[in-house]
Amino acid sequence: MFEVSAKMLSYADAVELIQQQLPPPAVVRLPLSMSSLKVLAEDVVADSDIPPFDKALMDGYAVRSQDVRKAPVQLHAIGISSAGRPLACKLAPGQCVQIMTGAVVPAGADAVQRVEKTGRINDSTVEILEAVSEGENILKQAGEVRRGQVVLRKGTVLTAVPIGVLAAFGYTHVSCYAAPRASIVSTGDEIVEITERPETGKIRNSNAYMLHAQCRSLALEVDLLPIVVDDPGELKKALSRALLNELVLFTGGVSMGEFDYLPRVLKESGADIILHKVAIKPGKPILVGRKDRSLIFGLPGNPVSSFVTFELFVRPAVRKWMGFAGSGLPKIWGNLLRDVRQTPGRIFFKAALTAYTNEQFQVDPLDTQGSSDLTGFAAANSLLVVGADVSFLPAGSRVEVLLLDRYFAAGDSPPSLECV
Repeated sequence: MFEVSAKMLSYADAVELIQQQLPPPAVVRLPLSMSSLKVLAEDVVADSDIPPFDKALMDGYAVRSQDVRKAPVQLHAIGISSAGRPLACKLAPGQCVQIMTGAVVPAGADAVQRVEKTGRINDSTVEILEAVSEGENILKQAGEVRRGQVVLRKGTVLTAVPIGVLAAFGYTHVSCYAAPRASIVSTGDEIVEITERPETGKIRNSNAYMLHAQCRSLALEVDLLPIVVDDPGELKKALSRALLNELVLFTGGVSMGEFDYLPRVLKESGADIILHKVAIKPGKPILVGRKDRSLIFGLPGNPVSSFVTFELFVRPAVRKWMGFAGSGLPKIWGNLLRDVRQTPGRIFFKAALTAYTNEQFQVDPLDTQGSSDLTGFAAANSLLVVGADVSFLPAGSRVEVLLLDRYFAAGDSPPSLECV
């Protein structure tokens, strides 16, 4: 059985330890329509030339370049070649074919003169007003891709354009790395469903829906399980149901209080405890365990702590699990706009609003009311990283910042990013 250290781990050590427990990425064969945001598990080769024929790049007339060297000249038009409707012919000297963009260039033609540089004399006669060189306005067969060429490499993230490439070469199914399916369990006597009006001492189950959205941002399928009261027996039943999936997320019940039963229940259920408590704020009481094929995260009950620990630990673990090369949040360095103070001892991931202006990132630390203030935290698009040994950062300091999804959803465009 895995023995957890009694010493509170550093952030970096905790991330490394969690990633050491991940299973190797599994390969699955998925329909192309279900492959979005997955990682390609094989090289993809072209099954045909692109284009598969000499293709016109302009509307105009397909000609023999030697016939128009002394333009203006008149040529005999023998037909039309349009996209999807090629003209079966071979140009003889003095002939041309009217042609549309994307159409097959007829045999014998070696150039296309654009329509703006031609004039129609009558139904069968066209005047070419300027000379055109061999190959001009034609994309030769295999000019983009040759059959058998690797067009996508293993490790490519399947966003819209790579999926379009797969479709262009007839891939109805694709081998990619599997994503774990997630279970989310909220715990606590104080938690009620979001459809209820909370009585005194109760709060709505915001964490479950927040974590569900975070999982969906990773393209995970999610089972949102019922709320569990602070009772070891009920928690053990919930754990049994949750372990049907490879990724298990509990929120609440992970600290050292009298009713924080999750560590005990995990041990009694035969799970290995990988770590419990990390030297960060918010989120110190995070717990991570493993049982059989499932990786289990016990995230703090306070919503900001729950969100932050997902981003710092769950997201990088899942991304590596899914075969992504860069697993963590994008990291940048920016200019701090206001002083920041903290009590040293743990790394502080402080809510911040980051913008790229005047050719650098400007980082504005946000004032919130702590790890329960989800409304105040909602303005953040980034996490300002304050070192464990730092008590004061003056305005103007060069600071490390982790960018959250909201930064990109707002349409900001940083020049370069490094994933931690």
